[in-house]
Amino acid sequence: MKNQVFPAKKTNKKKSNSSTLNHWFKSLTLSIIPALLTALPVNAAKQISVGHKGLNIFIPVSALENYAKSGEISYELASYMLLLEAEKEDKYRELLQNRYNFPPQIVSQFINSPMGELFLRNLGQVIKTASNSENENLTTAENGAEEIRTALLKAANDAEGLTLINLIRHFPSDTIWFDTKEIFAVTEKIAAVQKDTKTFIETVAKLTKTEAYREEKVDFSQLPDIRKKGQYSFSKQQIILQDEGRDRHFSVELYLPNISSKEISIPVVVISHGLGSNGVNFKSLAKHLASYGFAVALPQHPGSDYEYIQKFLAGKTKDMFHGNEFIDRPLDISFLLNELEQLNQYQFHNQLNLKKVGIFGHSFGAYTAFALAGAEINFQQLKQDCGPQMEVLNMSLLLQCRALELKPQKYNLKDDRIGGIFVLDPVNSSLFGKAGLSQIKLPVLWGSASEDKITPIVLEQANSFTWLTTPDKYLVLTEGADHINIDFGAIRENSFTSLAELIQPDPDVVNGYANAFGLAFFQTHVADRPEYSSYLQASYAQTIGEKPFNLSFVRSLSETQLSKTLKQARKTN
Repeated sequence: MKNQVFPAKKTNKKKSNSSTLNHWFKSLTLSIIPALLTALPVNAAKQISVGHKGLNIFIPVSALENYAKSGEISYELASYMLLLEAEKEDKYRELLQNRYNFPPQIVSQFINSPMGELFLRNLGQVIKTASNSENENLTTAENGAEEIRTALLKAANDAEGLTLINLIRHFPSDTIWFDTKEIFAVTEKIAAVQKDTKTFIETVAKLTKTEAYREEKVDFSQLPDIRKKGQYSFSKQQIILQDEGRDRHFSVELYLPNISSKEISIPVVVISHGLGSNGVNFKSLAKHLASYGFAVALPQHPGSDYEYIQKFLAGKTKDMFHGNEFIDRPLDISFLLNELEQLNQYQFHNQLNLKKVGIFGHSFGAYTAFALAGAEINFQQLKQDCGPQMEVLNMSLLLQCRALELKPQKYNLKDDRIGGIFVLDPVNSSLFGKAGLSQIKLPVLWGSASEDKITPIVLEQANSFTWLTTPDKYLVLTEGADHINIDFGAIRENSFTSLAELIQPDPDVVNGYANAFGLAFFQTHVADRPEYSSYLQASYAQTIGEKPFNLSFVRSLSETQLSKTLKQARKTN
């Protein structure tokens, strides 16, 4: 249904002193609108329309053009600009001048992909196109997804490049209409998420201190430093697997510890990479585990790995990943384990222990681990979360909602050979919901990053962790870490030639955390070496944590406790 907006009549009335209206304008101004209103170029849309609850204010482009050129603020803009602090204005100007040198082909591929369509649909709820109806006193506003798509394509192909100014210049409508009700809701949500994130980090830090105080005291200086490599050297080999039943072939990197005694059983861990990855970021973990006597396999998931993304960016595929990856990824791991069982008989002297295997998964790989551990896709939850009221601040939903392309049925993806899973920044909440995650009975080590913008802690992870019913669950929270480290400077300077060059490695200290806790977890719950359980404690997190990447570790966080803490914090604020 179209939104109907009645434009305000032109009058000389003074600005209202209503505290409610002032609060609305201030919230609006300090968010997204000023950045757009203060920098329109000459041949942009003829006017900007800002609407809210029947109020519709039209701002002539001429006033905006004059400000963009000279910095002078006309009376039409004064009510907005007076609310904007000087330092805020400087930040917006910097934002407006930033140029992102994404090749036009990449821009085109993304916005025409299923994930891009979902992104545009949500953005179009805020930035709309407005036109006059048959009643000249009535303005209609519609979702601006198609206009945003056109503007992005034209800006990316323009000599001036993809900047916010150039994006507005190419918006193919006389009027750009900002739905301030939607914008206000988003800005309030952003503020709430920021507060909740801060509260959650503080809560987990306090719980870490409480758990450490209650734990039996351990002098870790007298124990081996498991951040350092172990005693075993190892070899690496590559195997190519062909699953005829699915017409799917993929490569696997296999790290094998050099253990001379044929009597020693070798535990196995499989690492499942995230979307568009090739597992290179987790070779540090693979090598670390191998040095402690683990056999570690890193399979490529051919419908969602780095090579597939490269094909997508080159225009050879229409999707960033194949929709059936939600099924194929777990089946890749099961097929790999089947093949390893065969190789174990005649190549590995039956040393590999494939009856109790560990899984590590990052992001989409964490989904893979959950599915193998017994969590079932929750299509009812997906329909609820992927509807018109989709949470726009949770970027992972762009991936999760594509599971609705699958036939809604029960998929048997659980593999009983899995003995424990280590998930990092997991894509999970809508795919499984509480009903799905509560099915997992295996030990779970859950790693989270405080700065994660793709799977945000309070929107995608905090509640999910409390939904786990397994008694052996551990949450490790690293402050200052992110989902992935993107080099935005390289994007602005156009100093990259491939996607891989944009992804920076995690800091060594963060890798050290993953190596240590991953080793302790897999030794305890997969290799059945209980002496390593001493490291799965809050006191150990306190021992190895280093600023600015402070480390928290908890086991006792419950759904009720989390809800109560967040509610109390919201009342206080």
